[in-house]
Amino acid sequence: MLSVLVFDAEDPQELTLTLSSLVTGVVEGVLRDVVVVDPSGQEVLDVADHAGCSVRSLAELRQSAATLKGEWVLVLRAGSRLPGSWPERAVHHIENQLREKAPRGGRFVLPVGDRAGWRRWFAGRPSARLVPKAHLAKRLAAGVAIDRAADGLPSERLRKRDD
Repeated sequence: MLSVLVFDAEDPQELTLTLSSLVTGVVEGVLRDVVVVDPSGQEVLDVADHAGCSVRSLAELRQSAATLKGEWVLVLRAGSRLPGSWPERAVHHIENQLREKAPRGGRFVLPVGDRAGWRRWFAGRPSARLVPKAHLAKRLAAGVAIDRAADGLPSERLRKRDD
């Protein structure tokens, strides 16, 4: 149902944090594959390998994004931590979008974390973007940066049902 792309993987602890938040999606059968894009350093490669992730360069992904296993793709930066209820929210969103003529993307607004000083106020809230694979593949093939690949598609915030 869903593929995940993790980018900016430069630190093994940050990648581990992100991958650990994906476990609930594996347990619930929502995740089809996880791809770490352009990991930096042997330790990061080892974490990706031990977790069973695929590793691709951005150049490879630009040519092969359509081969991702899921019809929807969650794009997030290494170090991001998804909320515990993310699989339920993602599935609910995807099911709703299957009935629409023009599907909308979704976004999880993530905790700010430990960004220091003024960056906390000006950098904006980090997010993970949920996007149809066809949209992502088209944008990546056009040369768009991976963190901007979900742009151009209307999206809605994925909240808990009681939010």
